Amino acid sequence: MKWHAYLLSIALILSAFTVKSQDSSFSNLTTVIISANKLKEKRINSPVAIAVLSPKMIEETKAQRIDYLLNKVSGVYMPSIGNEQHMMAIRQPISLKGLYLFLEDGMPIRTSGLYSSNALIEINTSNIHLIEILKGPASALYGAEAIGGVVNFISTPIPSNKLLNISSQLSDGGLKKLEASYGLPTSHGGWMLNGSITDQKNGPVDYSDYSKKTISIRRDFKINTKWTGYQSLNYIDYHTQMIGSVDSIHFAQKSLSSQQTFTYRQINALRFRQNLVYQWNENSFTTINLMFRNNTMDQNPTYSIASTTNPTKFKGQVNSNHFDAYVVDLRHQWNFNSIKSKLLLGGYWDNTNQNLIAHYIDIYKDTAIGKYTKYNYPIKDSLVTSYTTQINNKAIYVNFIASLSSSLHWNMALRYDDFEYLFNNLLPYGTPTSNNHFNNWAPKLGFTYNQKNWGGYLNYSEGFVPPQITEIYNTVRVPYLLPQQFKNMEIGAWYQLPQLYTEFSIYQLNGNNEIISVRQTDGVNLNQNSGSTQHIGIEYQIKYKISNQLEWHWNASNAKHNYVHTQIKGITVDGNQMTAAPSFFSNMALYWKPNAALHASLEWLDQSSYYMDETNATKYPGFSVFNIRTGYGFKKSEIWLAILNAGNSYYSTMATKNFSVKGNAAYAYYIGDPRSITIGWKWYIIK
Repeated sequence: MKWHAYLLSIALILSAFTVKSQDSSFSNLTTVIISANKLKEKRINSPVAIAVLSPKMIEETKAQRIDYLLNKVSGVYMPSIGNEQHMMAIRQPISLKGLYLFLEDGMPIRTSGLYSSNALIEINTSNIHLIEILKGPASALYGAEAIGGVVNFISTPIPSNKLLNISSQLSDGGLKKLEASYGLPTSHGGWMLNGSITDQKNGPVDYSDYSKKTISIRRDFKINTKWTGYQSLNYIDYHTQMIGSVDSIHFAQKSLSSQQTFTYRQINALRFRQNLVYQWNENSFTTINLMFRNNTMDQNPTYSIASTTNPTKFKGQVNSNHFDAYVVDLRHQWNFNSIKSKLLLGGYWDNTNQNLIAHYIDIYKDTAIGKYTKYNYPIKDSLVTSYTTQINNKAIYVNFIASLSSSLHWNMALRYDDFEYLFNNLLPYGTPTSNNHFNNWAPKLGFTYNQKNWGGYLNYSEGFVPPQITEIYNTVRVPYLLPQQFKNMEIGAWYQLPQLYTEFSIYQLNGNNEIISVRQTDGVNLNQNSGSTQHIGIEYQIKYKISNQLEWHWNASNAKHNYVHTQIKGITVDGNQMTAAPSFFSNMALYWKPNAALHASLEWLDQSSYYMDETNATKYPGFSVFNIRTGYGFKKSEIWLAILNAGNSYYSTMATKNFSVKGNAAYAYYIGDPRSITIGWKWYIIK
């Protein structure tokens, strides 16, 4: 960590003592109730590293995108690659890999095996009430892909009183966003509607227009004293121009230009859920969740553009990926009060029908201006990929929680997953029609020990990720991939006083057959098993209540991600640091709230340097970014101002280099957002 970080924090703390104390409800360092075990449980009794972004934090941040929220959490870095498109890094290097599970109200928003690095585009940001981030493998409860972490978005509940509000925000970067919420409680449940429209035109970064329309509807009901439940519907309509990355020349010039003029991504995602709960008695109930997902992604992607021997001619593709999923999650919970324990037994079945079709295109580049200017389909048949896949994921799981004493608790979970891929190639060439089968047992065992002001936990867990459909059935080039296996050990502790809260977790995560993306000589990224890897780190947070008006937060992590036994393109990289694996990431913030109406915050993000290539020959220096936010509430309205990247730092959210390719094109930098100023207004029509 740079010395100016320490100096800044000391200065902020010292300056705070000059402020007079006033009544404030800003700080709350007490524990919260979470659903980390698919059971409501106190945070201190859950033997996992988990962070909770509260409704108050979400409301006061007024985040345009989800990464502005998740990057507040220690050990979490969600890099933006333009217009809500993103990568992720939780106990892993920065990547697009399927090592994370994204949930909405405890249910996956996508089918396992069809991971999308841009899955969080499919979340309605106007419908986020609370966010839980579980760090480390959680396959024992949630199944495949729950390796680096699980991010669970809790949707807005039915209010206790009728509400209606609208809000709008506008930035100098061309972003406009309009949101509306309507809540209507009834004697037997109620309704909640949340919608938003986002539009960006002519931003400071070249070729960065996008639009997004969302709607979320929830209806809670109570049939009688035994039967309760809810129905929810979410729909996302999203279109963006794909900016892509820039080479080393453009990055050195601090350019905000893009090589692209026609690449795009279009997403239409619908999710419908029926929840039913039957209360047998006060200590026994059954929960049924039925879900339908309909999802289509059409794109002309930047990442498929590859070079040829002609410097003005390139190759690419236009593709469409669609799936329909039918999901059943059935669980039953018993509370055994006499022995102070809980037992959860559940079953899960996801049946998904997916099809992918892709057409080859010829792309032409104007070397004088450095842009891809047009594309066309070859005269001959341009169909390069066409297949269907039926995915069957069947699972059973059990979770048992018991108290060994008033201070000591233990938690055991076990899940069995069975995956079947029925692949049907609709072309006479490429990957032959075949069936693939994967199965896995994933255990977890943890202990917690808590006293009045302090406590800790110990946890062992395992994770499992079968190859993704697009990884194993790429009919242009077919990689031979094995399932990924992970084993995790961690220990953590917390300490709390009226003015201070701190916690930390130390982990070692060992991966075997881990899949990494390797850039080929023609610029295309292909997947391969990397042998084995090791991930060691410490995550920590400190919350200090300086006064009733002022609070200081520091969330940070130090980590080391190494190849253990790995060969890439015939070169052994054993012992090297993994690509795009920063050893340090920090979010430091000062929150000021002198009264109930006014609030402000100063936030500083700092990321260390990391190696851009597997041979550890080239480094990216890291970055620092400041954000300033303030808001003022009236009787029935609120205004706010956000200055993001206030110092106008020119930086890359993620940078890599192909070690086997020479020249500027071997480098890929994803440009971070330049300084933007956003103003917003919220009107509580019925509060």
